[in-house]
Amino acid sequence: MDPSSLSNPQECKVTSLNLVLSVNFEKSQLQGYVEVASQIVKEGTENLILDTNQLEISHCNDVTSNPINFKLSEEHKIFGKALIISIPEGLRSVGKEFIVRVYYNTTVDSNALQWLTKDQTAGKLHPYLFSQCQAIHARSLVPCQDSPSNKVKYQAEITVPKPLTALMSALSTGKTESTDSSVFTFTQEIPIPTYLIAIVVGDLESRVIGPRSKVWSEPSMVAAAEYEFANTEKFIAVGEDLLTPYVWGRYDILLLPPSFPYGGMENPLLTFVTPTLLAGDRSLEGVVAHEIAHSWCGNLVTNKYWSEFFLNEGFTVFVERKILGRLYGEEMFDFEAMNGLKHLHDDVDLFTHRHQEELTALIPNLNGIDPDDAFSSVPYEKGFNLLCYLQSLVGVADFEAWLKSYISKFSYQSIVATQMKDYFIEYFTEKGKSEQISVVNWNDWFNKPGMPIDQVVFVSPAAKVAKDLAEITWIKDQGVNATKDDIKSFKTQQIILFLDTLIHSTSEKPLSVDILEKMDSLYGFTDVVNSEYKFRWQTLCLHSGLKRIEPKVVEFLISQGRMKFVRPLYRELNKVNPELAKSTFNKYKSQYHIIASKMVAKDLGL
Repeated sequence: MDPSSLSNPQECKVTSLNLVLSVNFEKSQLQGYVEVASQIVKEGTENLILDTNQLEISHCNDVTSNPINFKLSEEHKIFGKALIISIPEGLRSVGKEFIVRVYYNTTVDSNALQWLTKDQTAGKLHPYLFSQCQAIHARSLVPCQDSPSNKVKYQAEITVPKPLTALMSALSTGKTESTDSSVFTFTQEIPIPTYLIAIVVGDLESRVIGPRSKVWSEPSMVAAAEYEFANTEKFIAVGEDLLTPYVWGRYDILLLPPSFPYGGMENPLLTFVTPTLLAGDRSLEGVVAHEIAHSWCGNLVTNKYWSEFFLNEGFTVFVERKILGRLYGEEMFDFEAMNGLKHLHDDVDLFTHRHQEELTALIPNLNGIDPDDAFSSVPYEKGFNLLCYLQSLVGVADFEAWLKSYISKFSYQSIVATQMKDYFIEYFTEKGKSEQISVVNWNDWFNKPGMPIDQVVFVSPAAKVAKDLAEITWIKDQGVNATKDDIKSFKTQQIILFLDTLIHSTSEKPLSVDILEKMDSLYGFTDVVNSEYKFRWQTLCLHSGLKRIEPKVVEFLISQGRMKFVRPLYRELNKVNPELAKSTFNKYKSQYHIIASKMVAKDLGL
């Protein structure tokens, strides 16, 4: 049983959804029905139970329009309400199909959806709608069994006002027009978990960026997006070589408005990405490599429960870094691993400080906990480090062969960590490596909070140069011998590591304002475009009490809503100027996505 869902796929399993919805921007609602096809898996099951949250259910019919009895449970403050639908007596045997139409509309409180007024868009001409269903928000978009343990096919027919375009995480199958509206149809024939259902409606334009890829965005940003994501096909090709053929057909990218709360979201056929990736030099394209890696890890082989999230994210980070290593040199793998370890250390410290150290276990107990509240770099980086450790025991070539085999074996399934572990042991026992892998302490890896137990040592000369500049030139020698040329030849990742090292190594004893002023006069960090640099520089300045940075921090906080940036920056600003942090958030919180707004409010104690 999935503790994050109120539904009953273990008794009556949903197999497909057919959404027939109209988009109403005046009311900020989706209106219509979903046809839910399910199959009885437990003899005598009386009810189909679906998850809902902040939806208004009007009635339920069978396919011949006869009414079907239903009721809604009491509301759970995190998981919403169960929609309990009576299954006719003649359909309660194992294997029988039960189809029901649920007529409903979303509400302004539906967490999955963000409705933007035309003034909140880049073009300022038309309103915009986008969804974000991970982790447990699909239930506020459509009544469904909202658990990654159950995969469904889906079709959709979406009516939108002209001249807007609708896209989904599915293959577009047509468009028909009437006087003032357009109807877009979609089909997703590969079963997916409901958190991967996605919709966007807006003034959208596309450019071709590869043989199976387009980039979509508002017209004013499409040229920048076309340039930034030009290497997409290279990433897919390396992923196929490393793993298995790409099964989804198309791989399109949607560049969202600034309020999108994540770096990217791996919606099948249509990856969503943040405009904070537009650095102008393709230096932040690694996020696209990450989302492409999800085409296998997460979208094909899926964590069965949110407590096993590392099966999605740890594997994806590992594959992402393999892709970047193959394209840009093997050192890139270790370099990124060293950077990731710093972020993991920060999150372990943060959760420990909050007395939530149990959430730093690779498989945390999420009973009664909103998965969003447990979100951190732990499943990403600790999961990645487990795979690096396993690779170190069996060798790179054999581990990559196992990884390919693992994807083949578990594709189209939702699995738990013990299945991954058992297959690893079985595979390498057959290969005659049972002695090498006998040293793995699986229990501690999975269940012990804190940093990884058997840490692989990563080696990167480029990382050493960046760390030395931080630790020796600036922290030890106070920047006496620093010059403009120090970072001239640095790659993006080196500058990020340089700034991360400064933040990490001066957390107890911040750099003086004078030193930061000298650094800025040499490197010009205050006025950079790159969002990753900006975020770290502003964090460093807030630590050191550089007051002139505060207006710049506010400017950055209100220009985008990516949680990776806004949550830590609000926390840091709140330490030095709580009045400014809280007044800024209260003034602009309606611009943020509802998930981001909820998390920042918690961070600020509001």
